[in-house]
Amino acid sequence: MKETLKNLDNFEQIVVQYQRDIINFHYRFTGNRFEAEDLAQETFIKAYKKLHTLKEHDKFKSWLFHIARNTAVDFFRKNKNRAIPVDHEILASLASMSDSPNYEKLVEQNNISKQIKNCVNLLKEEEKLLIKLLYYHDFSYAQISKMLNINQNTLKSRLRRARMSLFDIIKSKGLMEELALSI
Repeated sequence: MKETLKNLDNFEQIVVQYQRDIINFHYRFTGNRFEAEDLAQETFIKAYKKLHTLKEHDKFKSWLFHIARNTAVDFFRKNKNRAIPVDHEILASLASMSDSPNYEKLVEQNNISKQIKNCVNLLKEEEKLLIKLLYYHDFSYAQISKMLNINQNTLKSRLRRARMSLFDIIKSKGLMEELALSI
């Protein structure tokens, strides 16, 4: 990887290699393809300018995604009224909150996780049940459909409404910036 990062032509190869992943990463937050592409471009520009700060070249991908995360956070700080779409992957990551060796980060994640659980508890009973079964108890769509005796398309529709309700509660509690920072 070290040799790959020596010149602009090689950096272009890296952009080609990671471009789709970075755009998809930003799309999960913005829900807008054009904004995601702009944020991806900004991510790669920042990465190119800060390339000299990369100490462990074998950790390039995680370094790049760290820059992408910070770029997304900056975007939402500048656009405070902009909503973050709460999709399956974001809710799943909030429900599980990965273990972190960094104590401060672990405390922060635990606090956000508690706040999100409080928001989940404010949902209607059916919505709360669906969110908890899927994100906190890791049941599959098929298992939940069978448990509740509904077809999967109905389940998906109800889950979408539950996610939107949860999003509205999160937004009303002023947790949007914390949510963006935690992911």
